[in-house]
Amino acid sequence: MANDLPAIPGRQRSVYTASRKRLFGRRRSHVPSFGGGSGRGTSSHGRRWPKRVIIGLISLVLLLLVVSVGSYLYIDSKLGGITHVPVSGLTPVQAGQPIDILLIGSDSRKCEKSSQSSAFGSQTTVTGERSDTIIVARLLGGSRVEMLSIPRDTWVPIAGTSGSNKINAAFNNGAGPLVQTIQDNFHIPINHVIMVNFCGFPAMVNSLGGVYMDFKYPVKDGYSGLSITQTGCQLVNGTQALALVRSRHLFYLIGRVWHYDGQSDFSRIKRQQAFFHALLDRVHQVVPNVFRLSSFVGATVGGLAVDSGYSSSEMINIGWDYHSLGQSDLFTSLLPTTESVIDGEDVLLPAKSNEKVVISAFLAGNVGTFQSALGLAPHTVYLTQSSVVTGNFEEPWNPLPC
Repeated sequence: MANDLPAIPGRQRSVYTASRKRLFGRRRSHVPSFGGGSGRGTSSHGRRWPKRVIIGLISLVLLLLVVSVGSYLYIDSKLGGITHVPVSGLTPVQAGQPIDILLIGSDSRKCEKSSQSSAFGSQTTVTGERSDTIIVARLLGGSRVEMLSIPRDTWVPIAGTSGSNKINAAFNNGAGPLVQTIQDNFHIPINHVIMVNFCGFPAMVNSLGGVYMDFKYPVKDGYSGLSITQTGCQLVNGTQALALVRSRHLFYLIGRVWHYDGQSDFSRIKRQQAFFHALLDRVHQVVPNVFRLSSFVGATVGGLAVDSGYSSSEMINIGWDYHSLGQSDLFTSLLPTTESVIDGEDVLLPAKSNEKVVISAFLAGNVGTFQSALGLAPHTVYLTQSSVVTGNFEEPWNPLPC
């Protein structure tokens, strides 16, 4: 350690201490000065450097505190602009317990621009509001997150009504009925709700500079506007990211022939899960960039609505707890269902036996262990009524993070 420090001019402290008694009898001019004088053996630079280091450290700590407080206040003020809406039936957060957040992707066209109507339909052609995407995110103490996707066509009793319908219809009257429907049917507590509006999603992705995804084949969807013509790892912008996560009629190109995906919502859920993994990677890349992070926070404010009890301070605390979350800490699973037809409509019925297994694993926080035991692909569960359909729910036409 000593070799790393510059040599101190003049005599060392040990010499002054040992010589002190002998110096008392001498003339005062020979006594070494400790206050910055010019007497023999004195070095103002040598004597002041520890003090300057201490002052520098204190200044650095104060600067970091100011920056931290300033950043907190800035982000807090930004997040304060997020729309808060009343949501009935939420389960209060319990100290020391996992936090369950319902993520809802709305298909409302109220906010869309004219340029989007050709791809997604206009407010006049697509009326009302349904939950296009339904995901429950379970936050497990800062170490990992589990996400359970519920297919939008799952047929269940709808809370507040006397009948059953596709679960996305529960959102017609707001988030409250959807929250209650999930809690009643699947016994999953919902503590908070985050709603991503149809038009805010592209801006959020663009604020990060896009996300990187790897495409083995060119893909397209005339309904969502998806059109990826290049293969390999590439940057996907907000418009194409929205078209990707909303695609239910995907075609992929092999040679010169376009092939139909045919798995509709199941395949789309897989693309959504892959997108979340890619998004995590991208957020980690841009966090050191203050300007990019500021842009992301600003875009988030315009693209989200949350329940009225979800305060900005709680969002910041959760964000801090999970700021180091990586791909390996995110486990995604799918509610098991079986296909059926009711009143002439294609619907999905919860696969009761495997549904209980998956939900139990989800609530216990051991989806990863459950997946390994079944020999499933990492971070993914895909079950039907009777068995595991595939050990590798990675269709080659679906992109992966890169």
